[in-house]
Amino acid sequence: MAGESTLRLKLEDFGTFVIFTAIYAAGTLGLPKIPLLAYQIKIGEMPSAFVAIFGMPAVFGLTLGQFIANLGVEASPIASLSPLFSFIGLLIIYYARKFSTLAGCIAYVIITSLWLTFLLPISSSIPMTEAGYSAFIDQFIAVIIGYCAYVLVSRTMLPKAQAASN
Repeated sequence: MAGESTLRLKLEDFGTFVIFTAIYAAGTLGLPKIPLLAYQIKIGEMPSAFVAIFGMPAVFGLTLGQFIANLGVEASPIASLSPLFSFIGLLIIYYARKFSTLAGCIAYVIITSLWLTFLLPISSSIPMTEAGYSAFIDQFIAVIIGYCAYVLVSRTMLPKAQAASN
């Protein structure tokens, strides 16, 4: 999975795909959102950094999870484009993992918060400046929490798993 460079999913990746889809959809629809400024911190955004470990099944799963979560939200039809921007950001995390997962996460935050800066004033009466600050801060908090969890997992769990497989 780690050396895979294609956008194809194999049958054994289906479980990972389903889990990440459920994490995003349930994390966004089922768990409370944490309001901060004009937007909210979504629990579903937190596992974004784990794309660096789980690869393309996580990219596709989080993207589909966001699509499902957006179906459950009363928003303008333009909000249905959000998974596209998330997909682009997740691909950047996936490909940046070879040199810096943190850089990929920052790129993800920038891409998604720019989109939300454009989207929030359309779907609500929030001024563009407030939408920009709010989207960036909220996305940054969610993704960095996930990145910290990713660092913790990759430093504690992965070395043990690699040693056991050798």
